[in-house]
Formats: sequence, structure tokens, C-alpha cells
Amino acid sequence: MAVKIKRSTALFISIILLFAVVFSQTGVSAASYPTTHPNTYKNTGNGALDIVGVARTQIGYKQVGGTKYGHWYNKLFVNQPWCAMFVSWCADQAGVPQTILPKHASCSAWVKWFKDQGLWQDSQYYGGKYTPKAGDVVFYRNSGSSAVSDHTGVVVGTNGSYLHVIEGNSTNVSVCEFKTNSSRMLKSSYVIGYGTPKYDGNVSTPPEDEPTDHEQWQLTDTDVLMLRSSYSTSSEKLTTISIGQLLKVTDFKQNGGYLWGYTKHNGKTGWCALDYCTYIQGNIDGEYYQLPPSVSPTSLTLYATNTKKLSVTNGLGGKYSSSDKAVATVNKNGKITAVSKGSATITCKTNTGSAKCKLTVNNPEIDQEKPTVCIGDKIQLTVNAMSIIDTWESSDKTIAKVDANGNVRGISEGKATITASRGEVKASAVVTVTKEPTTYQNFTVKSQNTYLYDNYMGNKKVLIPVGTPLKVKSVKYSDTYTWGETTYKSTPGWVIISKCTYENGSIGGKVYLKRPFLKKTESTIYLKATYPITVKAKTGASTFKSQNPKIASVDKDGVVTALSAGTTTIDVVNNNTKLKFKVTVLNPVLSNTQLDLFKGKKFTLTVKGGDGEIKWGSTNKEVAKVNKKGVVTPIGYGTATIKAKRNGILTTCEVTVFDPILSKTTQKLKVGQKLFLTVSQNKSDSIVWKSSNKKIVKVGAKGKLTGVAKGKATVTAAVDGYTLSCVVKVVE
Repeated sequence: MAVKIKRSTALFISIILLFAVVFSQTGVSAASYPTTHPNTYKNTGNGALDIVGVARTQIGYKQVGGTKYGHWYNKLFVNQPWCAMFVSWCADQAGVPQTILPKHASCSAWVKWFKDQGLWQDSQYYGGKYTPKAGDVVFYRNSGSSAVSDHTGVVVGTNGSYLHVIEGNSTNVSVCEFKTNSSRMLKSSYVIGYGTPKYDGNVSTPPEDEPTDHEQWQLTDTDVLMLRSSYSTSSEKLTTISIGQLLKVTDFKQNGGYLWGYTKHNGKTGWCALDYCTYIQGNIDGEYYQLPPSVSPTSLTLYATNTKKLSVTNGLGGKYSSSDKAVATVNKNGKITAVSKGSATITCKTNTGSAKCKLTVNNPEIDQEKPTVCIGDKIQLTVNAMSIIDTWESSDKTIAKVDANGNVRGISEGKATITASRGEVKASAVVTVTKEPTTYQNFTVKSQNTYLYDNYMGNKKVLIPVGTPLKVKSVKYSDTYTWGETTYKSTPGWVIISKCTYENGSIGGKVYLKRPFLKKTESTIYLKATYPITVKAKTGASTFKSQNPKIASVDKDGVVTALSAGTTTIDVVNNNTKLKFKVTVLNPVLSNTQLDLFKGKKFTLTVKGGDGEIKWGSTNKEVAKVNKKGVVTPIGYGTATIKAKRNGILTTCEVTVFDPILSKTTQKLKVGQKLFLTVSQNKSDSIVWKSSNKKIVKVGAKGKLTGVAKGKATVTAAVDGYTLSCVVKVVE
């Protein structure tokens, strides 16, 4: 059964998707404008939330001729720039009195009103520390000055370091929602500040049309969906629904793991699975419907002391709980901490229902299987999934001792249990200590002199000449070499066996050979690129196999080819030794994802990764255009998105075009004091600094001011055809 949420709760649902609409036009006062996107939101009396709720219903409205917001403001304004009138209209529809939020068509006039009322907060870029809230009005600077605003929008909230906003007269002269737009970061110079209306609950509810008797959904997650005679995957197929189609849903059922919606399509009436659709807007009998939550993963295995964060989709206000805190705990953010061996269920409860994750916790284990060490020798033990170990202990220190790092030294022949502990969690292994070997392998130093080291991977002690025979009594493996323990001229130590020739013999009846290893064990490459895997100290041919050939393939010579974004592992086998090579494939990326350019200042974008033709384009050629070589040319003030498509992958760069700004227009200095002036967002290396009177103030090539004598002088910065100035007053 679908979960019902009253309109007061529905204010918080933020899954509205921008979609294409066929606009109807009605002539009004010799001008036409679309009358689409009726306000279906029901006010609650909370002005801050209601203005956001109204704004949501307008997402996707597009200017064709004029706008309904301009006509509402004044019939003569039907064709005028409408971002401020859109916010004013939303406030009016939300029942916010003009004493709290007066209607305006001018952004700059509105900024002045907020400042006069003491309701203004500077953005973080301009020195403020305020974090905007739902219902605030955000203002953006015009192309040349942070003191003048020419664009505005309704704040929904924040999304990490980004503003979450709804704006009119935005991209493609539409009402748009922005969540992660690079020009709308909290610290962006484009954002100058916020008006903070005093929503005090003194809000009336204007008369509204009757709510719609359906919800709108859009097919987004599959190319084709079946309309069925009943809410079951086994019921009769009536017709197909194509991706992008809008559906009017008038009833809900839940069955077979799906949320089903009753709708009409292609003249047929039936049920479709809404799990493949995205909720747009609307209500049924004054109530909104919403999917129950889901968690990922739904089942999980952890080692004790490990952590894992659950991912939750759908629903708001999630509260987490564990069925057995002795097995695992979970915090308010969904982070699970495994405590001890056992099973538990982690539950996330939201405003639309609950979802569960089944958890199995295992105790950690010693990585080494049946570890063995010779008397007087050492081996290091490690524990899987236990990065922090409080103590190491030996059950019999007369047989084997262990230090704080898990290094076990053989003392006498026998067996001892080595235990690693972290709190109440323990991992143990039985270590067998054997007598020192009595037989040796014979090696001869071959092509060049080599060194005797004090320990394997240790410090050099003695140089051993070519042709010297050596007796090796034990072997160690590092990531790079195979090492042999030996004695040269009564000096004990270790040599690199790969620099010696094997003659004959054995150690404890076993013949030790070089162990192959990979020169590199992982690599990150871009789509369509190749990378050769190199096996060192190999014996004979190696075999290569990709665990996911759709992400990266590998040929018989170990050359990896990147095929799609993701991560996979290449399994390498040489001389019965199994090795793994991790490959991360990245999609093509643009050299820049955000650009601030002066008008007339060109910039060349490049695409890293992929192969073949790059298709370039601009969403607003009146602001910035791009040629087939990726050269961006600013045309007019504003923002535009530059698009680059390669191998079917689309990458974008947000471009803002504006005048340069000097960090100070007036400055006071003391004689001898130094200070730097800067040109904000400047990418040019050729700034020409000048002082009108060097006897009063000097300026260096990098904008460094030095007060020389009492008086006034003007310092100018010439950059890309602009001349910026700062009046400097020098005092004693």
C-alpha cells in the first residue's frame, strides 16, 4: 500500500524533476504568455516552507512571449525580465504579506530594501558567515559589480558546499532548480548575499483552485514499461509506455515488491510499476503519495570493529536502530559499527515507512594460514579487517615471543598460540617453531657485485664480489625481491637472491625459487586508454584475466584496455603465484568544470581521456561560444554551459562572463606599510600596475603597495583592456 503523507509533510519532498511541457499561449494586453504549471500547493501557514512549496510547482515553466509572473505584477511588465517577479509571485501565492516580503521587479531595489530593514546577510565570498535557510531570497551580482544585483531566486537550503535554489528567468528562460551548480557555491563570487524575511507565522492562505485529482509521474529508469491489467507482473500486458512519457496516476497499490500506479495510456487503463518512474507533482484528494524508503545494501557481512555507512533513498527524517547492540550499533547518520560475532537487523525508519538491512558479523582472523618460524627467526602476523590492535600475546613465551607489531620470534621448538586483541574482540593462530635448518641452497653472485645487508630490506654492510659462492639458510619475500639469509667472511646478513645464480641444495628439504611480483599493483586510466601490466621475477609465461571485461579487457600480453567507467581487478598468474592488479577507469573529463572570464578573454578547454571526435556546444551563445577546438570566447555578461561530448560521454563547464574587480577601491596606509591589491577572478599574467605619484605610494609588478610619504595617490591596474583604480591615502 502506498504511504500517504499530508501536504504539510509533502513540503519536504524534494524529488521534483524538470520536464518538458507543451505550453499553451493566451493573448493578454496585446501580449501572450504560457499559463501552464498551476500552483497545486496547499499552504500550511509556515511562510518559509510555503514559498518553497509554491516555487516547486513552477519548475519547468518556460517563457514563450511573456510570462504569467510579469502579467500578475503589472500587465505592462508581461515581457520584462522576471526573476524578481517570480519570487514575488511565489510569496503572494504562499500568502506572505508584503510587510514581510514586498513584491519587486528590481533586484537592486530589493537588496536595498533588505539592507534598510536590517534583513541582509553578506555571502561567504564577501565576508559573511551566514548559512542560508529555506525561504531566504538569494541575490547574484551583475557582470561588473558586487554592489549591483540583476538576478535572484528562492533558497531551498544547502547541499554541502552548494546552494539549493529555485530561480525564474534562468537557463533557457525557465524556472530551474539548482543543487550542485558551480556558480552557485556558497563561496562563489557570483553570490553576493541573502535577504532574510521575518516569517513569523502571520501568513494568510489565499484562495486556490481545487487540487488536482491525480499525480504526475514520468518514466525515467527504463526505455519501455508495460501497462498491465492488474497490479501484478503476471497480469495481462495492455500497452507499452516509452521513456519520458508523463502519467496521471489516480490510485496506488503495493504488490510483488513494486509500487503500482493506476493510470491511462494509449487509450488503455491499467497499472504500471512506479519504481521505474520519477514523481513530478500533484495530489489525490489533497494528499501526496511517496515511495517507502530503501536501504543499500540490504544484506551485509562485516568483521568485528569494522564500520559501514548505509545509503537510504526515499523518505525523510530517517531514524536508525539495531536489533542487537551487542552485535552492532548504528548512529544517527546510518554508520554501522560491528561489535561482536552474531546477526542483527539494522532498521531505518522515515516518514514514509521503514527499510531493513540484515547484518552478519564475524570475528577477525589471522591472515597467515598455519604460520611456521625457525628458532631465532621472525615472521610478522597480520589480522584481516583489524587495522588497530591493542595487544599481541603469546600463550608460551618460552616457545615464541611476539612484539607490539605482531612480529613473532621463534625461541624453542614447539607450538604457541598468538592472539591479537582489540577490546573484547580477539583473533588467534597457532605458530609452529621448528629447529634451525641444517641444509642450505648454494648460490653464486652473478653479473655484478652485490651487498650483504644487515636484514632483508635493511642497511648495507659488506660488498660481495661477482663469483662469490654463498650458502643460503632461509628465505624472505618482500614486495620487490626474494632475499636469502647467509654469511660472508664470518659476517651474517641478507642478499638479494635475484642477483645470484642458483647452484644446488635445499632448505628443510624444500627448494626455494624467486617469487614473481607486479611492478605496479594498480592504475587509474581514462576511457579508451591502454596500460601494460609488468610482471617482475617471472618464470615462464603469465596469464591474465579481467574480472569485469565490460570495464577493462586484457590481452595475452597483459595490456589493459579501458572500456567503461568503473573499477575491476585483473587476475595474474605466474609460476602458480596469484597476483592482482586493480584498474580504475574514468570517463573523459574537461580540463575545467568552472570558468570565470572577462569579456573578450578567450580560454581553451581540453578533454582528457577517450578518443575520436569531440562535439562542442554552448547553452547560451550570447554569453559564450566555443569552436571545434574547444576555444571559449566570451560574448556577453552572464552564465553559459559549455558542453563537450566524446565517446558518448557528456562533460560540462560552467562559464561566467563579467568585468574584473579590484580588491579595494580605497585604502589607507601608514608610511612604510605594505599591502597587496588583487584583481578578483583574474586569470591573466599581464597586469600593468601604476601609481599616479610614486613619491607618496609605490606599487610593484604583483600589486604590492608601499606607503612612501604622507598624501594621496591613485593606483591603477590595467588588465585585458580594463583599467581599475584604487585611491590610496598615506598617513604618518
